[in-house]
Amino acid sequence: MGRENESKSLLENELKKGMFKSTAPIALIMTILGLFIMISVGGYLLKYIRGPIPLEEVYGTEAVKNEYVTLRVQYVLDGFMETYRTRNSVRRKSDVYYLVLDEDLGAVPLRVPNAKDRENIERLIDETWDYLQGLQAEPPQGIEITGTMKLLKGDGERYYQEALNDYQLDGLEENYYLWAGLLDNQTPSSAMGIEAVGTAIALLGLWLLSKLFRNEHKKSIRAFLESHQTVRREDLEEDFRNSEKICGQFWIGYNCTYGICSKPEILLNAEISKVWFNVRKSGRTTVQELICLTADGKEHCFSMNRNKADQAIKRYQSIDSELAKRTGLRDKAMMGGTNKEEL
Repeated sequence: MGRENESKSLLENELKKGMFKSTAPIALIMTILGLFIMISVGGYLLKYIRGPIPLEEVYGTEAVKNEYVTLRVQYVLDGFMETYRTRNSVRRKSDVYYLVLDEDLGAVPLRVPNAKDRENIERLIDETWDYLQGLQAEPPQGIEITGTMKLLKGDGERYYQEALNDYQLDGLEENYYLWAGLLDNQTPSSAMGIEAVGTAIALLGLWLLSKLFRNEHKKSIRAFLESHQTVRREDLEEDFRNSEKICGQFWIGYNCTYGICSKPEILLNAEISKVWFNVRKSGRTTVQELICLTADGKEHCFSMNRNKADQAIKRYQSIDSELAKRTGLRDKAMMGGTNKEEL
């Protein structure tokens, strides 16, 4: 066949469209989702790579919101709120909010989720009051706290204002607390892990999209013809033109079967030894598929529902009496937790 006829190949066009329909939606979703994760977390990772800035540079300004900062905590007056989560009525995780007194910034609320860090803060509370009451000559030995600034609201804001009133301190119009040890609302290591997952999802999506531009449909046709020297391209085109379209990406001709698995596939019907409908679990989803077992022992899986699979099995019966005679149409059976109907 000439180049002009080859370019107008119905088989090529349909396999290409089938490949696009089966691959493009999931590939686009994965790419967009991966990029969204990368962008969402990436901004915070850039701050982490840059390093925290001193809190005094942004405290009391609009730039303080969600900024990654560091603060030398020396004086801690008290804890003013504790939040916790429970599972089966058992406390699993708690955060304590403390009232920090800084010589330059004044009152600063501090949220500490880590139990070990809370031990250090509790020590500073004791040392602060011992120093203020003259029980020790030296001021407390402070610790460096790094984390993200978040808006204080709801009960946190209310309890913070009560603590300020108790100690006759002034707050700001909008009060932000320092969330110790966290980058946004997660640890730096978990942020890196999420960024890696987002990158992997985006790359997988891009790889799937790239398959649409690699002429997989032409490669499949060429590979089939090379492995079946007695089949001519003209015969293949004629068989496809007369084939029955079972569903969006699956056709059964008299001599060959055409469909999309992870890539376009062409099977010689004479080489198919068994066909069955299969239902399996993949994570939280249920996958319904028609499986064609070929003489080389390979299983070729094509996505379709039960009705379409029944239609395909009847089609195979009508064109291959030997296959129908050899295996017969069996009733639906549960085999090892998998729902199969075989031809």
